[in-house]
Amino acid sequence: MTDPTVPDQTPVPPTPPAAPYNAGPAKPSTILSLLSMIGGIVGLVLSCCFGAGFLFAVAGIVLGHIGKKKENAKGMATTGMITGYIGAALAILMWILLLAAPAMLSFLPWTSYTSSLTYP
Repeated sequence: MTDPTVPDQTPVPPTPPAAPYNAGPAKPSTILSLLSMIGGIVGLVLSCCFGAGFLFAVAGIVLGHIGKKKENAKGMATTGMITGYIGAALAILMWILLLAAPAMLSFLPWTSYTSSLTYP
């Protein structure tokens, strides 16, 4: 007979190993849309500096169109395209103004181009 004051010493069976963790399908990447948005915003900001943001704006436009077709982050891609188009237009406008500025300033009476003219 066993002593009633001593608990039962039967071994406990080991617990089975846990099921492996299934991470599930990977989320689609939104890198093209993110780069489009960054390129568009940088192009918009730098286009006011002598049209230097034109290349960034074009990159934002191209990456935005590609990202809109391939990714789910359509908001970032659209933002990149809109800011890219505005930045490219501002850069072209700045180039036109910079090329036309000397010609426009030559007709002012206080510039050196017209100082030899006499007015009646």
